[in-house]
Amino acid sequence: MTTTVPTQVDRVRAVAAVRELLTAVGEDADRLGLLRTPERVADLFLDLFSGLGVDPASALGAPVALTENEHPGELVGLTAIPFRSVCEHHLLPFEGTVDVYYAPVRHIAGLSRIATLVELAGRRPQLQERLGQQIADALMTVLQPHGVAVRIEATHGCISHLEPGAASARAVTVATVGTIPDATWRFASPGS
Repeated sequence: MTTTVPTQVDRVRAVAAVRELLTAVGEDADRLGLLRTPERVADLFLDLFSGLGVDPASALGAPVALTENEHPGELVGLTAIPFRSVCEHHLLPFEGTVDVYYAPVRHIAGLSRIATLVELAGRRPQLQERLGQQIADALMTVLQPHGVAVRIEATHGCISHLEPGAASARAVTVATVGTIPDATWRFASPGS
């Protein structure tokens, strides 16, 4: 598991940056309605980016070892995990659901830990494709299963804003690592 150092945050600098942005786009940052906006926006982004510098795999904790007589089945899954993140290209939100499947060998994870992994991995600016891969890699590293599959379906604020006619479009990505049993994966996949 990779050890990372939590990112140092500078709230004062973040507040000043939001104030500067407002001024740069021609707004009066001192007008009554905007007086506390720099603090509100800075605090929002500090929360949205609170996963920076934190290894997502840390959310899984210690894996649960299986005995020789235990076998949880060919596939373990947790579906429809809600998430939200921020697109690194436009700093607009994207949100949806994540389905996580893994084929255990000798270790399993608590199901709530998988949901926590999804939440922690989402708390940083990034792309949907990377989010799925980060989740899959974390599970592979900690649990060492035969394989992991992560399916994400999300709506994106940048699509809604830039292409209003496609506002209800949902982006779907699938990240896989290792091997998932074919018959089992087809059973678990949406629309099968």
